[in-house]
Amino acid sequence: MRLTTNPLLEYLLPSRRARMVGWYDPEVLARSAALLTIANLFGRHSDTRLIEALASQPQQEFTFTAQAGQSYWIDYVSDIADGWNPTFAIADGISRRELTVLDASGAPVLTEGGDVLVFGGDEVYPYPSKEEYARRTEAPYSAAFDGANRHPHVFAVPGNHDWYDSLIAFSRVFCRPERGFAGCKTHQTRSYFALSLPSNWWLFAIDLQLGADLDEPQVRYFNDVVTRLPAEANVILCVPDPQWLLESSYPGHESYEGSVLRYFEERILQRKVAVYLTGDLHFYKRHENAEGVQKIVSGGGGAFLHPTHAPDTTSLRGGFEEKACYPDKATSRKLTWLNLLFPFLNPKYMGIPATLYALSAWFASASLTAASVESLPIALQAAITAAVRDPFNGLWLILFVSAFVFFTDTHVRWYRVLGGISHALSHLLAAFGLGWLSIIVTTQWLGLPFGGVLQMLASAVITFVGGGVAGSLVLGGYLFLSLRVFGRHSNEAFSSLRIQDYKQWLRMRIDPDGSLTIFSIAIDRVPRRWRDELKGAAGRIVADDPEATKPRLIDRVTIRARRTG
Repeated sequence: MRLTTNPLLEYLLPSRRARMVGWYDPEVLARSAALLTIANLFGRHSDTRLIEALASQPQQEFTFTAQAGQSYWIDYVSDIADGWNPTFAIADGISRRELTVLDASGAPVLTEGGDVLVFGGDEVYPYPSKEEYARRTEAPYSAAFDGANRHPHVFAVPGNHDWYDSLIAFSRVFCRPERGFAGCKTHQTRSYFALSLPSNWWLFAIDLQLGADLDEPQVRYFNDVVTRLPAEANVILCVPDPQWLLESSYPGHESYEGSVLRYFEERILQRKVAVYLTGDLHFYKRHENAEGVQKIVSGGGGAFLHPTHAPDTTSLRGGFEEKACYPDKATSRKLTWLNLLFPFLNPKYMGIPATLYALSAWFASASLTAASVESLPIALQAAITAAVRDPFNGLWLILFVSAFVFFTDTHVRWYRVLGGISHALSHLLAAFGLGWLSIIVTTQWLGLPFGGVLQMLASAVITFVGGGVAGSLVLGGYLFLSLRVFGRHSNEAFSSLRIQDYKQWLRMRIDPDGSLTIFSIAIDRVPRRWRDELKGAAGRIVADDPEATKPRLIDRVTIRARRTG
């Protein structure tokens, strides 16, 4: 590793580079659940954006201009800091002053690094902290920008993961202009901002704080900016999540956030938004209506991949039709099969079902006798009878089933109940079968007396070990069927896979004639190995993986500037 004065040097060492987050690791599950619960219970009632806005310096819109006759470039990337490999691969592409990519026909397309870089949300995973921002977010971008000797102006929109600590760490990284980010200039002092761009294009970025609302200081800020908006201005609106897709996933359920977006467009902007930009879902999809309005999800900046085939989003409310999708839906369907390898992809998770299976088998075994265990049907009947008669066993059964009903991903009550009960029964039957088999092994094969301490301990060990594998397989099978057949549990199914490939970002060009062209650039397979390449006194981390693929153009759309309000 080259010598550098970069304070993030320790995080650039191969041994310190972040791996993809293990979303089913017990520690991550517990801490994420705690932070999410606290954020939802208290965050909405103690809105720190108000304190932040009152305490910070005044913030106006930020103006960026292009040289006469020249195009102006902007980069947009969202959902970035999960693992080093995808995060740095995207950061490296963004840092290039010029990047030539091939389109679908094989023709070369020259793109330029943006003077402005906008992070669209979820700038760190799995939860925000000073160390995680430094390690997972700032270190790879610092290495990329330092190696390219390019430092754009950086702006950031907070996502749900940034909000888990009420924006404390986010504000430290992105809302302190005197500090900067990864050697780049930052300007915002709040979690929302407005950019005045060349040729009467404006970019607005709003903060909805975990699906809450537009707070009063934010409304006043944008009302003030809009008073200076020319009648012919065209607006790009950056939002925290793709409500247009989420609404389509749950028929009959209209989200509150969706109504907030309409309020912002109709009451504050008082004009049609030309382009909606968001991340949150980790793929690329572009929808367009008859008026040419674009709704774009671009969440491929470095986090695990989400499926693109389910739920179906071919047509959306308002006449929006799907025009582009990455990765393609056939690839997404194939990747779903990896859920059947759940225990191998998530080995740390096995301790959770192992414990639950061992406890369930233990409670059920209390109702068994030496004679009853000789027949599986008789043993099962005895366990069911005990669950009905014994309040403790009954309470455990109710809690067990309720947990899986709560876990089921749907807003349809009957589906939640039936799906949750079916899932829970699958685990209970597997746990009982393992418990019964462990008794047969210890009593009939090992010859240990039924009910003895040694027999019970040996049986517990067998159930615990087998439960870790069986429980993980059952969960993987449930996620596979839920996504493949019913189009549900897309987040739970694909977060378990930790797929670091199929990453992308947007490069936007504003031409002197006022047209906006959006290029979506993707990397099908990110590098797994890197080396430090010295060039004189400077150095650059470069890919050292022959199987990695080069960035390529997956979509391009041009929006002509509207000249009416």
